[in-house]
Amino acid sequence: MIGTGFGGAVSACRLAQAGFAVTVLERGRRYDQKVPEFPQGPPDQWLWKKTGGMYDVRPIDQMRVVQSAAYGGGSLIYANVHLRAPAEVFARGWPEGYNREALDPYYDLVAYMLDIQPITRSPGGLPPKTRQMFEALSRLGRGGQVFYPPLALNFSDDPTLRPNKFGVLQGGCVNCGECTLGCVHRSRNTLDMNYLALAERAGAVMRTRCEVELIEPLSGAEGRRYRVTYRDHGRDGQVLSEEAEHVFVCGGALNSTELLLRCREAGVMRELSERLGAGYSGNGDLLALGFDVAAPFDPESGPPITAGVVYARPGGRDAGWFLIEDGGFPRQLWPILRLARPHTHWRSRLFTELYRSRTAQPPTAAVLDEIVERASKQEPPPVAPEEMRHTAVFLVMGRDLANGRIELVKGSKLSVRWDVASNLLLYSVQERLSQDIVTQLKGNYAVSPFWRFAYLPITVHSLGGCRMGDSADEGVTNGLGEVFNYPNLFVLDGSILPAATGVNPSHTIAAVTERNIERIIQRITGQEGWTAPERAHATPYADPLTAVAIPADGTAPPRHTGLGLMFRERLAGSWESLSEGAAAGRAAPRPVRLHLRITISYMARFISDPAHPAAVTGTLFAEGLTARKTAIKEGVWNLFAATGPGPDREIRYVLPFYGDGGRRFTLRGARVFRSRGVAALWRMWREGAALPFRIQEGEDEQGRVVGEGMTRLRPIDVVHLLLSLRVSGGRILPDKARAVFGFLTFFFRTLLQVALGRS
Repeated sequence: MIGTGFGGAVSACRLAQAGFAVTVLERGRRYDQKVPEFPQGPPDQWLWKKTGGMYDVRPIDQMRVVQSAAYGGGSLIYANVHLRAPAEVFARGWPEGYNREALDPYYDLVAYMLDIQPITRSPGGLPPKTRQMFEALSRLGRGGQVFYPPLALNFSDDPTLRPNKFGVLQGGCVNCGECTLGCVHRSRNTLDMNYLALAERAGAVMRTRCEVELIEPLSGAEGRRYRVTYRDHGRDGQVLSEEAEHVFVCGGALNSTELLLRCREAGVMRELSERLGAGYSGNGDLLALGFDVAAPFDPESGPPITAGVVYARPGGRDAGWFLIEDGGFPRQLWPILRLARPHTHWRSRLFTELYRSRTAQPPTAAVLDEIVERASKQEPPPVAPEEMRHTAVFLVMGRDLANGRIELVKGSKLSVRWDVASNLLLYSVQERLSQDIVTQLKGNYAVSPFWRFAYLPITVHSLGGCRMGDSADEGVTNGLGEVFNYPNLFVLDGSILPAATGVNPSHTIAAVTERNIERIIQRITGQEGWTAPERAHATPYADPLTAVAIPADGTAPPRHTGLGLMFRERLAGSWESLSEGAAAGRAAPRPVRLHLRITISYMARFISDPAHPAAVTGTLFAEGLTARKTAIKEGVWNLFAATGPGPDREIRYVLPFYGDGGRRFTLRGARVFRSRGVAALWRMWREGAALPFRIQEGEDEQGRVVGEGMTRLRPIDVVHLLLSLRVSGGRILPDKARAVFGFLTFFFRTLLQVALGRS
């Protein structure tokens, strides 16, 4: 067993209870239950990479990832929330046999094991932030979609340590707000208080500070076995190994995927699915804040998350559903969170203090990493300052496209590719509703500096990379988490989830593991009736999110629309089918017409983002592929995206659509603008008006090309485009004029820079 998070703890417990000899390897340390040793100093003292602490913060290319490295995994640093994924989540790419009804008994079992209950059960009453959250949402007309999530907490009013139902000593919650640092009062129902304790009692051997480096298949007379090689940090980094017939990889989405990638890179697992690393998701995570709110929010009072609201709109597969939850934090995190405080100019006093720079440019991702690192070394205040008491934090999560990829660059460096542009619509709607709440609290809205300046999401909910599927062409593991082509090698953690849950995913990870490990034990032992001993005590639990009433036409859209821009673009041309012409030359050209609506949700962010992404809807007609106009619902448009290190730029189009018979296609094209000199501006424009494109099967850029073609933007189309310009979010005429002028200025200034050969 590799890892002790929600997948590893559940698996180790059930295997040990079923009589198997279980050895668990955990890279993090164990925090003594009798003498709490959780960190209290500056945040950099908590980091895995520096002190072997419980926080593993990884700045990986296009994503900033926060995960745990400790005995008990993410349960030691998460916000205790346990919500069930809505039924519609399981209709998106999950293997056969998965649905909400089938998973509910295992959700019930996890709820029993972790003794979950909402903040309304707390003897101390509702914290200030919980009441303010509800009041603000009620004023927004969203009171019917507010919920109080179940929390894995002991809400006893007695702080005295007493045995819980598994015989582990626990105390009652004192509302200290330090859940994410590890609970010195032992009132959180972390995995070492239940699943892991039962696993040890049943004979499981726990080895901490042991980091697995390689899994190697072995073949012999007794069949397939595996050698697991690991580095024991408790023995001066000594390299050791264990052999087993069954291996369970439960290191978390990022770590489990990285381990298997390194096994393939080392040549010991060449038959791993080509889908390894694909389908990565940050679960739509977004961090929003409200500074200087009118009444004290007191973020360090009570558990981190106590209330939330559902946003649901019909017709939007991805941007149409997400949650916003209140977020408390301990004062130890204040030196970092205050970096997000909004200012009229990016070089605020705080930024200048931490990063002395004479440049007039906003900070890059590398500069932001340096700023945060310096802030993390600051001693936390002895008591919460008044500024912190009036700061609200909101944790947002939704159903992103799960279209990221984890990969090894040059064979060693871990990389996460994340397509911000295609997920921008979700993020922008999340921001707008967060702004609504902050406005009701009479505060100043802000987002993470990484998102504000560099469009880098921060996620605490990494999912995917070893996705389940019905075949190796669809996933890395089957519906049990067993790796295709490697029998008895299982992955049981968030990496196997095929899509974003849109809710805090720990409850679903644990429930899926309970389901799978039950079936695995039944298969190995031949005992078809084997179930977890505690299942007899688990009764149906009413999930509050399921009970939220969503109006038939969806919840109301956000009041904040942002200062955005919308325009329409018409393109016409022809395309040629490659599949039909394979035997006897190309088929005759056929007409193609595009009527596009391009939406820029936030003008300032659109201009500052190097990819300059916008959302595209509209219609497409391609004779021979669509009998009539078909809808484009999730298209992406990038204005003047770089084609390389030089000055050339291109306007990119990625337009998914359905052809006849329900087949999914994607039109991909780019209008290229090359440096020609000021004298050749007209020639550059004529070349740039042409849009060559290709049509591919599916949504993957590697899909089979079925056709190629060309459209052109005519002068009359340019006139139509300019007349269609509409501004959203501006309440007065100067705002609307500023948006149009800013867009046109950016457009023609960039054209001039390209013509002059300036990068």
